[in-house]
Amino acid sequence: MSTATPEQQRALLELERVDARLRRIAERIAELKNDPETARALQLRAGAIATAKELETAEQALRQRLAAAEDKVARVQASIDKDRRRLEQGGSAKDLMGLQHEIDTRLRQLAEAEEAELELMQELDDAVAHRARITPRLKEADADARRRVAARDEEGRALTAERAELAGARAAAAQAVGAPALVTRYERIRTGRGTERPAAAQLRGTSCGSCGTALSPTDAAEFRAAAADAVLSCPECGVILVRP
Repeated sequence: MSTATPEQQRALLELERVDARLRRIAERIAELKNDPETARALQLRAGAIATAKELETAEQALRQRLAAAEDKVARVQASIDKDRRRLEQGGSAKDLMGLQHEIDTRLRQLAEAEEAELELMQELDDAVAHRARITPRLKEADADARRRVAARDEEGRALTAERAELAGARAAAAQAVGAPALVTRYERIRTGRGTERPAAAQLRGTSCGSCGTALSPTDAAEFRAAAADAVLSCPECGVILVRP
């Protein structure tokens, strides 16, 4: 059984306090990186951006189609006006009949073109109105994601800064123990299972301050009989148990 003065053993509790905070910081940073709410907000934002682009593209396409329809109406109307002027100038009966037939044909084309133009105008109005209705929701999705990311990053920066400060405090706490062999044992327990875990705790009555397990009557008797400088461990979780 290794030994260390009661003072050296109690100094481990400060080292454990620093390590416990470092563990909580690491866990919180991992939680921030994998926060489902932030991930969902970012997903909604990505969808909102895609929807906004689709609406804009569809609206631009309708404007282009409407411009083409307006141009067609103007061209057909110009042809009708031209033929009417030629009709007013007179000519042979055959030529006049041909012009009138052409005008009638153009008038039917004009009616169709104007109807198509009106339909496109209505489609464009509907698209503009739909975009106006949905844009606030898209903007809110973008703003919500930005707020969440900003809050996550701000907390992450604060935790990273605290972790850097605690690195110095941890080195000082380890040195303050004044028993390299005890610190080595502590570190072996802390990292021995592949992930960091508590390595020291205070004995609270007859219970482990880490896992909460109560000592059996036999173990409790051995703890009471142990020398003050004996380094004892919890039979259940293996942490170094520091007696008051």
